[in-house]
Amino acid sequence: MKRHFFFTLLLILGLSGFSQNGMIKGIVRHGITSEYSPFINIDLVRISDGKTIHRTNSDTVGKFEFHNIPKEDYDLNFYFLGYHPYKFEQVTVVKDSTIYLFINFPCPNGKKSAKKKCPFGHRDKIIPISYGFPSEKGLKKAEQGKVELGGCIVTDCDPKWYCKTHKIRY
Repeated sequence: MKRHFFFTLLLILGLSGFSQNGMIKGIVRHGITSEYSPFINIDLVRISDGKTIHRTNSDTVGKFEFHNIPKEDYDLNFYFLGYHPYKFEQVTVVKDSTIYLFINFPCPNGKKSAKKKCPFGHRDKIIPISYGFPSEKGLKKAEQGKVELGGCIVTDCDPKWYCKTHKIRY
């Protein structure tokens, strides 16, 4: 009887070692060109104490992964030399699950410092981008080419300007 109990206890303890924590997988795309962003630095930060738990980089096609993450809430910090850092907040990891993220980064001008200057260096033929449901006045301005309609969904990384010459948002 003791052998049976001991064997059962070992089996249960052994199987509990196979229980998995969560995983985060994602793809990073460039905030302006929508091309894949390779070699972006990514920190996984535990919200409860602000401690960086894991670090990684996006690969050559913008993919990144964090494996074996304990159940908890995390922030992901994205950074690259020459660009404003970006924080993706409040990712909740649960046991035996995978979270898939699609991130637009870098945001070269940041959400507050975007200037009316094309990334290619010129300042002419630049118009603002308007977000939300457009009014009649807004639609008229869009038809006249005085404003670019950006859509109804807005995020931290949305561009502020449209270059008519290069047909890009930044």
